[in-house]
Amino acid sequence: MDVVKAAVAEAGRPQIKVYKRRWVILVLYVSVLLLNAVPWMQYTVLADVVTAYYGISYESVEWTALVYNVTATVLVVPAAYFLDKHGLRPSVLLGALLTAAGLWLRVLGCWPEHWWAVLAGHAIVSIATNFLVSAPPRVAAVWFPANEVSSAVGASIVGSMGGVSIGCVLAPMTARASWTLEENFKGFLGLNLALAMAATLLFAAVFFLFKQAPPLPPSPAQAAAAATVPSGNYFASLRTIIKQPSFILLLVCFNLILSVYVAITTVINRDITEFFPDRTAETGYLATLICLTGMVATMVFGIILDKTKKFKELSIITYFGAFASVIMYSVCIATTSMEVLYVVAGIMGVFMTSYFVPAYEMAVELTYPEPEGNPTSILNWFMQPCSLVFTLAYSRIFTAYGPHAAHGLLVALMAVGFVSQLFIPKRYRRREAELSLARDALPAEKPLMKDAKS
Repeated sequence: MDVVKAAVAEAGRPQIKVYKRRWVILVLYVSVLLLNAVPWMQYTVLADVVTAYYGISYESVEWTALVYNVTATVLVVPAAYFLDKHGLRPSVLLGALLTAAGLWLRVLGCWPEHWWAVLAGHAIVSIATNFLVSAPPRVAAVWFPANEVSSAVGASIVGSMGGVSIGCVLAPMTARASWTLEENFKGFLGLNLALAMAATLLFAAVFFLFKQAPPLPPSPAQAAAAATVPSGNYFASLRTIIKQPSFILLLVCFNLILSVYVAITTVINRDITEFFPDRTAETGYLATLICLTGMVATMVFGIILDKTKKFKELSIITYFGAFASVIMYSVCIATTSMEVLYVVAGIMGVFMTSYFVPAYEMAVELTYPEPEGNPTSILNWFMQPCSLVFTLAYSRIFTAYGPHAAHGLLVALMAVGFVSQLFIPKRYRRREAELSLARDALPAEKPLMKDAKS
């Protein structure tokens, strides 16, 4: 903290302004995230239809989701370095361009003999994801004042979840096991063509409207961080971050809960086929419910965090809720009705998805004044190989030993994650700097904290 104050003192009292353009930036960024996320579960929730349409195995369909883990394992760190070195605009612009390119390739994959184009399209979209996924804390910190940062991060996560939910809800409306080959072809073509055209228009909007950063920082802490840790020292920053035991604990918790979430959502069609074979068409609606309840909870928790700054407390609440909901899902899917499963899935979406917000914010708090995208990139990088391994293990155990053994694995992982979450220390470095610097600068900067035209 003394280093931060010294840097600010040397540079002089920072000038602070909050620009109205921040809402345009947030809407554009959230829209790119949304379109990028639509394909993720679009085919896995229709696994029974897709296997028959293309003549492939369930494992092949699951790779439309798992390819995201593979590309991220390779590219999250280089993409985060790109973000750190070149900033928000080039990263978001590249993400929007690759998303559009991948969605156009998926149009070619609508023909049954072109399954390769589906996988290639998903691979390109997943590459685009890496240039977007580490940016939510950076967008929030660069453009938003301290009392709106968590809400902005929450809105970004809602964009991703909204895209997933759109893909899940539209999938069963465009293809069904009871339809003819021609009807399914028209459904696949109509949806993928509409997505590709929307992504192209969005890329044009990002190109003309998305700005790199405001002329002046929106908060004292952002000004201090810029003065203390200049951009471009990405790998030195990573070394500093991974030496912090508290961040390593958060890394373990984050990876376990997200790996369980990915495993459940990737293999959910097989769960429903196993226990409710006459209602497999509802898989997409069940996955959509998980996303929708998660979206609402994410925004609520983001607002609560902005008002209370109770990062650890809310992290524990969301993790415990996620742990309990996974237990309920594992029990209820085999013993109750589909209607009860809808309720359980909604609860699971509330807690598993909303954990993103306090986790991202805690990562920034624990590692401040390092650039916001750097701890996020580490969280996202480790999540990819972990979720890939656990999803493949879940799928193999499901096939070899049955769904109950597979669900037992997920419950055990959540138990380890919850216990680890309890031991993360309550140390909010960015919050401490924000309060200290705001007290020092308040008399001169209070008039500048109002919204300013960009």
